[in-house]
Amino acid sequence: MLVAMVISTVVAAAIFYAYQGQQNAQLAQQQIVDMQQVIRTAKYIMIKDIRMAGYDPDGMAGAGITAAGDGSVGNPLGFTFVADGDYRDNNNDGTTDEPGELESVEYDLYDADSDGDSDIGRKVGTGSRGVIAENIERLVFEYLDLNGNATTDLSEIRSIQITIEARVDFNEQRQSNVNNRILTTVVQCRNLYF
Repeated sequence: MLVAMVISTVVAAAIFYAYQGQQNAQLAQQQIVDMQQVIRTAKYIMIKDIRMAGYDPDGMAGAGITAAGDGSVGNPLGFTFVADGDYRDNNNDGTTDEPGELESVEYDLYDADSDGDSDIGRKVGTGSRGVIAENIERLVFEYLDLNGNATTDLSEIRSIQITIEARVDFNEQRQSNVNNRILTTVVQCRNLYF
């Protein structure tokens, strides 16, 4: 009887530790999936907007890159494009869809919820900054000229390299040992070539 109890206890402990190991592996995989999805979503939104930078069909509105910040807190990438067919008042003058009406967009890091972690913010016009990605360790913009060389001259920018590093939420970080995920992509600013 005593031998049966000892064997049962050993088997139960083995099953518990196996279950706990599987639970931790599943948690780590879910955190990786969440980080990768956050990065992909932010990348998609930024690429869509950045490709519009400088869109100015008549060449009269002065659309283009307005701020070539590195993406850190308070140092945004800013740009404008003509948005005179979007049924919105982009310059807040009370008239929608004026010819040559510019829409301005900015991207940078900020702490949206005052929770101690950085988020990627997207600000359109004079509106408030909205979160497009949470738990971001690093956002870096590098500006490239026609030949792919780094430039700080706004008039020479033809593409923008975006690097996003995501990490596990602070609340979940203590539960697993998951490394950050980094995504780098280059966006051609098709409307800045002219």
